[in-house]
Amino acid sequence: MGYRQKSKGAAIPGFQDLVEQDLKTGKFRPVYLMAGEDTLRIEGVVEKIRKDVLGESGSAFNFHVFQGDQTPVERVLQQALSLPMLGNLQVIWVKQVDRCLNNQDTQGAFEKYLAHPVKETILLLSADKVDKRKKWVKVCQENKFLFDFTPPSGEALVQWVLKAARREKLPLESDQARILCDLVGNDLMSLKSEIDKLALLVEDRGQAIGAEELGRVIMDQAALEGYEITANLEPGKTPEVLKTWFRLSEWGRSPFEIAPLLISRVRKGAILSAGRAQNMADREIGALSGQNPWSFRYLEPMVRGMGKNGLGTALEAALECDRRLKGSPLKPNIIIEKLIMDLCRSDGD
Repeated sequence: MGYRQKSKGAAIPGFQDLVEQDLKTGKFRPVYLMAGEDTLRIEGVVEKIRKDVLGESGSAFNFHVFQGDQTPVERVLQQALSLPMLGNLQVIWVKQVDRCLNNQDTQGAFEKYLAHPVKETILLLSADKVDKRKKWVKVCQENKFLFDFTPPSGEALVQWVLKAARREKLPLESDQARILCDLVGNDLMSLKSEIDKLALLVEDRGQAIGAEELGRVIMDQAALEGYEITANLEPGKTPEVLKTWFRLSEWGRSPFEIAPLLISRVRKGAILSAGRAQNMADREIGALSGQNPWSFRYLEPMVRGMGKNGLGTALEAALECDRRLKGSPLKPNIIIEKLIMDLCRSDGD
């Protein structure tokens, strides 16, 4: 397929290279290894390739998604070696592929496929991080399958925010974009969600928001930033939420400011879960609880991750935290950190 040239010693191409060389030309490689935490753009690449290669009708039969920590590599290779159904090509996406390549046998089997990929299969591989010393990663790099999806930083990140804001017709200025980057970090998914919220504010008001007023909205958020700490509130995300709390604490935010945000988040999730258990539509739940149904999308990961019973337990932990903050001899910082660990505890913890 024209991608067998060796590239030892060359810099690893990134997202923009993939766009220019593949997405714009429609000339797709048999394998892509997208390594990095830029999940927003990885998902965008997958969706673009899926639509271009399969269209909507072909996706029902020939688009397959596997989780690396749940699927043995033998199952992935079995699908990759099979012929497409009612089409010429199939697209396979393996998320966190490094987790199914945890020994020499699985890596060896995968290396054999990478050396001779099937022409009817486009194999998309993604991982937050890969060990470039591993032979299978080296094979990907040598055959120009490896792409660096490290999120942008510094001025490049600011420019990304400004471009995303322009698409939503938000008059964001450079200083305001930098504040958003400082608040959220370089997680493009979270930054996109912040921009969506600002766009929703414009939609709710029915009129454009000027740059000055937009700046006030952002600065109000900077005074008490809670989005990131609540957006990650789900099982298994303890390190992310604790990291955010430590940063907010360094900025002078107190447990008495952050605790209500966490408690409110859990309450909203419990209300949403209870309403859906009663077969209520999101619009009805929103009307009864005073929430915008559009905002439920931000509660989904927590609601799915915790489940009905987990949300009940989380609500009890949140209320206990509130009581302790008002009368416990424990330091407030310890109380809030315990709450975070309770709320983000996985089943195996």
